[in-house]
Amino acid sequence: MSLLARRSGPTTTPTSAGSGYSLLDAQLAVTGDLDTAGSLRIDGKLEGNIRRADTVVLGVGAAMNGDVHAREVVIGGTIVGNVHATERVELQATAIVTGDILTQTILVQEGGVVNGRVLMRPPEDAASLATLYVSDGATSSR
Repeated sequence: MSLLARRSGPTTTPTSAGSGYSLLDAQLAVTGDLDTAGSLRIDGKLEGNIRRADTVVLGVGAAMNGDVHAREVVIGGTIVGNVHATERVELQATAIVTGDILTQTILVQEGGVVNGRVLMRPPEDAASLATLYVSDGATSSR
């Protein structure tokens, strides 16, 4: 059988639309909001918000100015803005967050910095957490 022979039928199983993975390379600077249902890794610079993401990873040396809304957020770089994670936030030793963090669970490694508030609620209070945050008068720009 030839390596380039055609096969009948699909060779891989189709993936769901929300399982995509996007990467902003270290040499890339982006201005504007990003909206994805998949995972996103940022190693460069982003001026804008991330909305509706599944998992966001801000790599070591990466910088972001804007808010993050995701299920899970892992931060190794610098972010100026608020982080809204429905499940989990992890701050690595090199992380610097200037803004508020709203999440169910958080892991801060030794050396990780938060210049802002950390608000945590159990899963059943996730909806009331967003209401509390908005009614508290917190702003999204820092």
